[in-house]
Amino acid sequence: MAGPLCQGWGLGVALRSRAALRPLGLLAPPARGLLGSAAGSGTAAGSGEAALEENPFYGKYRHKIQELRRSNPDVFESRMEKRSEVKKQPVGHSKQGEFIRCMEEKAEGLGSKTSKGGFTKDKTLDSILNVEMVKEKSAEEITQIWNQYFSAKDTVYAVIPADKFDLMWRRAQKCPSFLYALPRKEGYEFFVGQWSGTELHFTSLINVQTQGETAPSQLVLYHYPDLQKEKGIVLMTAEMDSKFLVVHDAQCL
Repeated sequence: MAGPLCQGWGLGVALRSRAALRPLGLLAPPARGLLGSAAGSGTAAGSGEAALEENPFYGKYRHKIQELRRSNPDVFESRMEKRSEVKKQPVGHSKQGEFIRCMEEKAEGLGSKTSKGGFTKDKTLDSILNVEMVKEKSAEEITQIWNQYFSAKDTVYAVIPADKFDLMWRRAQKCPSFLYALPRKEGYEFFVGQWSGTELHFTSLINVQTQGETAPSQLVLYHYPDLQKEKGIVLMTAEMDSKFLVVHDAQCL
């Protein structure tokens, strides 16, 4: 997922052709759990819960936390204890990849194409763009089509130069998970970002701390290197959970 993705390369260019575009697919990948156990302090579930409530963004997720506490108190206590006991790990160290694979296996077992969060499973470029048709067009024309189409959508998108994406990809291989600080009025809210293939998944750190491996993605960035070698560009778009994030938040991340 990574870097200043809020910079959309070549945004706002006029449309030359809409014929190559197909309707956006609304099917999508399973809500993928991000990160394993988060670092905390204290030695008991009670102290862990107290520390959690001190988080300035606790109120945002209060309903889900209380729901878990009521419906399965044993699981809630276990997670609070685990949060308190786990030692702090270096930024980027997580078991998030294991959770992603676990969630994928569960989704495949159910034969599901969409997740609870509504994200698209196996979202391909061909579900958005008529790839065969645009192969006859130049990189500039494809950029115009992509930018004009998504400029009317409430989402984040970009056309990334091949060399820029190569740099992003090398960094993603070295550090597939990372902690991002999102500016808020009250300070900063932390989000965990995790690459899964060419998809970058984000979820709030407090969401991970309370829901563990079942924490759903709140933002997914889809990168398409299909035209990278031939046209020198990588197309990117996104899906987000509008209950927690708006476009401006996604741009910052």
